[in-house]
Amino acid sequence: MAEFSRVEIETISPDDEYDYFFAYYDLQPYDKDSKRHLAHRVRFHDRIPNANDIVDIGYITLDDKRFHKVAESRAWNFQQGSLLQWFDDESVIYNDYRDGEFCSVIKNIKSGEERVLCAPLAHLSLDRRWGLSINFPRIWDFRPGYGYCNYRDRHYDENAPEDDGIFLVDVENNASRLIISYKQLSKAFPEKPHCDRKLVVNHITFNPSASRFLFLLRDFPEKAGDKWGTILVTANRDGSDMRNLTNYCGNSHYHWKNDREIMIYAQLPEWGIYFIDDITGDRRLLGDPAIDRADIHCIYHPDRSCFIGDGYPEKTPYRDILLYDFETERSVKIASIYSKDTGNTDCRCDLHDRFNRDGTLVSFDSLGEGNRCIRQFRFDKKAILES
Repeated sequence: MAEFSRVEIETISPDDEYDYFFAYYDLQPYDKDSKRHLAHRVRFHDRIPNANDIVDIGYITLDDKRFHKVAESRAWNFQQGSLLQWFDDESVIYNDYRDGEFCSVIKNIKSGEERVLCAPLAHLSLDRRWGLSINFPRIWDFRPGYGYCNYRDRHYDENAPEDDGIFLVDVENNASRLIISYKQLSKAFPEKPHCDRKLVVNHITFNPSASRFLFLLRDFPEKAGDKWGTILVTANRDGSDMRNLTNYCGNSHYHWKNDREIMIYAQLPEWGIYFIDDITGDRRLLGDPAIDRADIHCIYHPDRSCFIGDGYPEKTPYRDILLYDFETERSVKIASIYSKDTGNTDCRCDLHDRFNRDGTLVSFDSLGEGNRCIRQFRFDKKAILES
């Protein structure tokens, strides 16, 4: 299928019988020198993983495009993988399922030495000191593409359990404690009918300094096909000072700009890209028709001069990668990437584009006519805007 692109795109994963993907847009797949790129590897792409499916974890050396297996995981999905990322220059961290429980594993890619943490991490602070953990089987019941299916949620029949919710993980001391319970959330945000329904925490991340974190609080639809409501909530690292920034409405992909400013695609009340101040609650709409109409996986360039994001197919089977530049106040379509329909939204292949550490490369996942693969292009904002 013909694709449009202002940049030269190359496939970096091997061309073999496997499907390769990294996963989510707000995780860092490149090492510090941009010589290795993390990847998951499986042998299928058109169905939801089950409890017996194992994903290979490793990295691709970009000079020869070879995959180097490091580990395996039984806790993964196609949208976020095993939440794999670099822990340091020679270690990776990922979620796994061992001895009947979920955990997170820090593994040295050279020695094979590993350290098992007491809980699976939904997010890890930039300084690697703190983690946030949530109930992945509960997310599976809500959206299988983002949860784990290994066992049934132990609070399946409870709308707002008091011993489940958000856990803070002390990575150094390998200790976890509940800091916000679902029962607290139902009382803290008593907007009806949402607060009386089954609640789930989804998409949770620290700000850059890990002084506060953000999460999406959602209620389960009452019946299939119904939409859920979502509150954008922030809190201190210890769970105190929770702030409701939106009430229950439509909230989707987001990214922290700094310790207090958040970019999010939301319905407040019209859909679009909003910039919200966590301290004051002030918000403004971007006001660019090309960007505001697209529910994109929005992510800032490391220097914060612009952002990019990939959207969903509309009338054609192509996914756009868009750029918005703050200096010129211009938006540009970088590329339109063909993406085969898997027939199931929970195993679809979102591009999930993400920058390397200095913002000179962008990688993304792709499902064309064949298997899933990982592709990349060099990012030169000036050249893209002038092309």
